[in-house]
Amino acid sequence: MLSRYLPLNLRFASRLRFVPALLPLLGLLGGDATVTTAQDMRFTQYNALPTSLNPGYVGVTERAQLASLYRSQWSSLPNGFVGWHVAHDWYNRNLNSGFGVLFSNEQAGAGALATTKVALQYAYEVPLVNGWRFRPALQVAGANRSIDMSKLTFGDQLIRGEEYATLEGPMNESRNYADFGTGMLLVGPKMWVGFSADHINRPDESLFSGYADPMGVKTSTHGGFRMRAAQHPRSRHRSDFVFSFNYMTQDGFDQLDLGAYYDAHPLSVGLWWRGLPVGHTVEGGHDVDAVCLILGYGTEDWKIGYSYDITVSTLGLGNSGGSHELMLKYRWDHDRRSRPQLSRTLPCPSF
Repeated sequence: MLSRYLPLNLRFASRLRFVPALLPLLGLLGGDATVTTAQDMRFTQYNALPTSLNPGYVGVTERAQLASLYRSQWSSLPNGFVGWHVAHDWYNRNLNSGFGVLFSNEQAGAGALATTKVALQYAYEVPLVNGWRFRPALQVAGANRSIDMSKLTFGDQLIRGEEYATLEGPMNESRNYADFGTGMLLVGPKMWVGFSADHINRPDESLFSGYADPMGVKTSTHGGFRMRAAQHPRSRHRSDFVFSFNYMTQDGFDQLDLGAYYDAHPLSVGLWWRGLPVGHTVEGGHDVDAVCLILGYGTEDWKIGYSYDITVSTLGLGNSGGSHELMLKYRWDHDRRSRPQLSRTLPCPSF
């Protein structure tokens, strides 16, 4: 079964008899289109846009930042999945608080099904000892889920001719809903750990009248640490090793990401493994989704990153074509009257 890696909230497809525009989705259902679960798209470079994972990251550093992240999931599949996020966050020293805005858009079936969300985020910072900080956070969002029926072809249209309208039951073309999340982050000079929960109000995203489709609560437990790499005493460039993990659950499915970076400033190279080492099996093999390669370059003011996911699941790299991500980020001094403090740096990687 490949339904574990369903990257979008596409549960409505279980009600469709045949939709060629969403063939990648139907393949994910493992041949059984009567049972499926919805999951959010997962990004490989989530550390580059951490506020999309946990609102506790908003304003975690002294500088404001604007970041964008684009993902093309399984690029060789027809009408595959595309998603992108744009985030802005900053820190207010007078209020001891971080604020953020997150915009996200996910599309499937050549844009036939789209989910758009705008979220407002807030985190309060509690200073602890030895440079540690505790940051509880909230997220309030408004979302829209829509479908363009003109981009879909149904089974009865293939029989009678695509020029005829489908006889399938009526479907709403759009639904608006509120979506709430929460998170907490414990961050120190060299380590960090966090937890977040999204869709905690389980909003109904169904596009069918009289059919309820509550979203599953998505949880994430994540963290890592940074350590200095050995280098020549006369070297002017600092280099570090960074190790990170992210364990996510949603609708009864789970996923573990394990990664390591060599951060040489301004160049960073990362390697991620996505899967579950124990507790799960898939059709005669290990429960592994992908091996991910990450390359990043940038300064304190701007960064650019690229990642490629090599599919190693039963879907296969030849069928999927892998997944591509591109990240752009810009940082600036939000309050020029204050200087960045060492205690307000973030040890996690930027890619």
